[in-house]
Amino acid sequence: MNRTDLIKRMAQLSELPQATCRSFLEQLQATISQALHEGETVYVPKLGVFEIRHHLPRSGRNPQTGATIQIPMRTLPAFKPATQLKDALK
Repeated sequence: MNRTDLIKRMAQLSELPQATCRSFLEQLQATISQALHEGETVYVPKLGVFEIRHHLPRSGRNPQTGATIQIPMRTLPAFKPATQLKDALK
């Protein structure tokens, strides 16, 4: 399912226009992005937790040459599904 399919399904289930659902989805994405940018964790009951994970710098190897390289620190968004979501997939 892609973004367009998701918007169509939301509109069908909620009986709202697709434009309204598209706007809602964009606002949700912007709100979560802004919260993560500010260092907050976003908990959505029955769905999961959006959070930031920090990966410390480390040494690695170039698989082609075998040379040691330094991998810089990275900060990435992460999603941890709620138990209800996991159980729905069983």
